[in-house]
Amino acid sequence: MEWRFEPVAFDDIRGAVRAHLAALLGTIDSYLEEHILASTHYRIVVADELAGFASIHGEKLITQFALAAPYRRHGQGLFGRLRRLEAVQSAFVPTCDEFFVAHALDDYRQLAKQAYFFAVAPDNRPAARESHTLRPAEPGDIALIERESSDFFAPIERSIADRALFVTLRHGEPVGFGVLVESALYAAVGSIGMYTIARFRRGGVGATTIALLIAECERRGLRAVAGCWYYNHRSKQTLERAGLYAPTRLLKIDY
Repeated sequence: MEWRFEPVAFDDIRGAVRAHLAALLGTIDSYLEEHILASTHYRIVVADELAGFASIHGEKLITQFALAAPYRRHGQGLFGRLRRLEAVQSAFVPTCDEFFVAHALDDYRQLAKQAYFFAVAPDNRPAARESHTLRPAEPGDIALIERESSDFFAPIERSIADRALFVTLRHGEPVGFGVLVESALYAAVGSIGMYTIARFRRGGVGATTIALLIAECERRGLRAVAGCWYYNHRSKQTLERAGLYAPTRLLKIDY
């Protein structure tokens, strides 16, 4: 049986990728999504039929690997071939993707815990404090955002133009920032995050910002998801205080 990895534009596999992600038990956030979208994409072809797809970021990092059900018995051999493409050294693998995880773990050299992916717990979400509000960031906020958060939200101008960046206010005073990025890979999903201005930390601003962003997602008809680096314990605690939980991990697997 002759197999081919054919380089393609993302639009050529977009439908297959969206269907695959929608079928998983967990949801990835914008961090992994951005890596996927910036990858080189391949469709896996057998007898001129689409059997699956794969993606490699920066020539070194596998970000996707999926096969349709009739072809999954060939997964181990095909993943081995994928590892020989470009200059592959590693893979980003979300634990909700069992098929990808199973093959990525074969013959690995090292495994690192990269990130948590969070979902909203519907029965355990505190309400935002009445003293806090959220408004879309404006061009006049750029100096404030740059001064207080450095390059955390770069490029700021684009985020403001996309209405993805917010300012958290307490009694009208800026105390933090929020971000809401609508997914390009899921229908009706928004990836949210927060940043608290240093002098206002440890006062509940982060959890309140997340609560307000969840409410903004609901107004837009989106399901909120979030993520943080695995060892960012304060962000993890903040997200959990806002009623989120982490059913999925992102692993970095090296070969």
